[in-house]
Amino acid sequence: MARITVVGSLNYDLVTFTTKVPEGGETYQADAFENHLGGKGLNEAIATARLNGSPQTSVRMVGKVGGDSFGKELKGALVNAGVDVKYVDTVDGVSSGVAVILVESSGENRILITAGANGELKPTHEEYNDIFSGDHSPEFVMLQNEYPDTIKTIEWLNTNKPDINIAYNPSPFKPELINERTWAKLDLLIVNEGEAKDVAGQLLPDTVFGESNDDYFQLAIKLRGLLNPKNIQTIIITMGSHGCVFFGKGMDSPQFVPSRKVEKVVDTTGAGDTFFGGIISQLANGHTLAEAVTFATCASSIVVQSKGAAESIPTYETVQKHL
Repeated sequence: MARITVVGSLNYDLVTFTTKVPEGGETYQADAFENHLGGKGLNEAIATARLNGSPQTSVRMVGKVGGDSFGKELKGALVNAGVDVKYVDTVDGVSSGVAVILVESSGENRILITAGANGELKPTHEEYNDIFSGDHSPEFVMLQNEYPDTIKTIEWLNTNKPDINIAYNPSPFKPELINERTWAKLDLLIVNEGEAKDVAGQLLPDTVFGESNDDYFQLAIKLRGLLNPKNIQTIIITMGSHGCVFFGKGMDSPQFVPSRKVEKVVDTTGAGDTFFGGIISQLANGHTLAEAVTFATCASSIVVQSKGAAESIPTYETVQKHL
């Protein structure tokens, strides 16, 4: 039985739409208000579970929520999606992670994030031992940068569970976390084109950047060379509406898959997390990297046609109908 573990953030998003942001001491009538479930960890876990398609593969979440109504709703959404929440702890006396978002009519956003319980996600050695006990093959762990101990998780897994594939999306991007020592412990790296260039700028200073597919092929080759060669050693560079370049173990050269065209893009929130979940769910179930990328590309194209992140993530069956 395969197992996928997502370690990361769970946020509650409070979104206000307005034509004007009030000045200090000013009250202004807003246009609309919405609340959404979010956090890259929660989005990734729900996406991976919904896109799984196999009863032989389990998906679970490691995270923390506060002892408030937001925490109950976040945890409930995971359960409804089929995610194992044994290791989603409730921290009493601390609020759940919250993002307060002001969206002006121009499209400009102002976002205030309160880490809340996410800031308490710092597993001990003993907790890691408990979480990653047992034998599951294949096994993947999905990581991002919305909790304090990402690097510690990477180092612990690489040292104590070297057969587990560490899949990492370095978002939100933090330059201080980019170094050859850490990168050499990763098995799958998924970055957008801007992040790929930022990483290369720090670790591959002699790289010349361009915008053609061939330029991204060369960048993928170089970035893949920085990763752990013992497991799947895979790099994926997403390029928004253009498509993505990918290069994994067993492939002779990088390949390109174009994006799927949609009639109208409503909201791109969660598209990247859905793509990530689609990739890992398919790889864990034995599909090739090319098949996983095609599937994930289709899944993310469905997400952008609806509002919200977690709410708009499709199921495996829905994606199959669109392939």
